[in-house]
Amino acid sequence: MTVRGSRVLLGIVAPVLFLSACDSLGGRGDVIHPIADSLTAPPGEATALSRTRGPASAASAGKIRAFRERFERRETIGRIGDLDGGEETTFALLWDAALTEAGEVLILDRIQTVVRVFTVEGEYLYTLGGQGEGPGELQVPEAVLISPAGDLIVVDQAQLIHRFTKQEGRFEYQDRTRFQAVIYDACLAGEDLVVHAMRREREPEILYRVPTERSPELGFAVPYRHSDPLVYGTVSRGQIACSSLGSVAVIAYRERNAIEGYRVADGRGVWHARIEDFWATEIREEVSGQRRVRRGIFDNDALHFLERIAGGSSAPVFVQHRFYLSRDLRDQTGHYTLETYALDPETGEGEFWGDSLPSMLAVTDEFVVFSWEAPYPRVEVARIPK
Repeated sequence: MTVRGSRVLLGIVAPVLFLSACDSLGGRGDVIHPIADSLTAPPGEATALSRTRGPASAASAGKIRAFRERFERRETIGRIGDLDGGEETTFALLWDAALTEAGEVLILDRIQTVVRVFTVEGEYLYTLGGQGEGPGELQVPEAVLISPAGDLIVVDQAQLIHRFTKQEGRFEYQDRTRFQAVIYDACLAGEDLVVHAMRREREPEILYRVPTERSPELGFAVPYRHSDPLVYGTVSRGQIACSSLGSVAVIAYRERNAIEGYRVADGRGVWHARIEDFWATEIREEVSGQRRVRRGIFDNDALHFLERIAGGSSAPVFVQHRFYLSRDLRDQTGHYTLETYALDPETGEGEFWGDSLPSMLAVTDEFVVFSWEAPYPRVEVARIPK
C-alpha cells in the first residue's frame, strides 16, 4: 500500500528518530499545546464519523449507499507494474494518478520524477517529465490533474504548476507558472485549481484558489489559531481533494482526526468532520534546549496517520488512514491496517468502509485506481459499473 502512503513513512520514521534527540534534553520546560482549544472549528461543532453509524441524513446515506453498491461490483481491467519488467513498468515511488476521458491512466512516480501514461487496460503508451529545470521537466512533483479542457496539470512542490496539452494524441509541454509558496497538494474544482500551501508568517490560510483571467487568487481555510510556525506547520499539513458536487475543496489532516470542506467560490467553510476513536500524536513544544516541536508517537498504544484522500467529481471523497500499534512502530515491523471512510462532499457525513481496501490513487464515477507497495510497487485499474 504505497503512493502518498509513502509520505506516511517519511512522516513517521523521521519523527521517531527526532524524538530520541528531544528526549535526550530531559523534557524540562515542555509545553503541551491544547490543540482542541486552538482549532477554529471546535470538535463539539463537528460532524462525527463513526465505525458503527452511517450518515445521519437520508440524502447523504442514499448517495453513499448507491455508489457502494456499484463499487462492490467493480471489475479489474488493468494491472500495471512488475518486478522484472522493463523501465516503463518498474516504479520506485507511486505518488498520484489521474484518468482521462480518452481511457488513459497517468501515474506519477515521485522518485523517478516522471508521469507514465498507460491505457486503463494496462498498455504502456509514453512517459512525460524527468528530473530537471527545463521545459517539461519536473523537480518535486506532488499531483497530476486533468482539467475540464483535457489539459494535464502537474503541480510541483518547487512552487511550479506545469501544463501539458494534447497534441496529435499525446500530452506535450505547454507552459508553467510559479506560485509564491511551497505546494503540498492540489485538486481541481471544475476549472478552479486549488492548492494546499502555507505561507505561515505572511498569511494564516492553507488553501488557495490559483488566480486565472476570470477569478483572482483567494486564500481560505485557517484550521489552527496558534501563531507558532513550528506547531502550526505540524498540525496544518494534509492532503486535499475537490468535488464538483457543490464545488467543494476537502482537506484531511495528516496527524489529526479532522476533515473539512470549503466552498471554492468564496472560501467559506461548509462543514467540519471528526473521526471517532482516533489515536493522534500529542504535540509538545520543547523549550529546554533548541526550540522545536515534539510529537509523542509512543505516548499512546496506537497511532493513526493519513494515508490519502481521493475521489471527488461525482464520486464520494475517500479518506484512508494507516492504523499502527505503537509496538509495531517501535520495532519497525511495517505492519498496519488501512481504514477507509467514504464521505458525502456536500455535507461531510460519511460511512466506514472497513480496513480491507488497498490504497486508492484515484477514484472517479467510472474507475478506481488501487496501488500496493509490497512485494513491489504496482497498480490495478478497476471499472465501476453504471
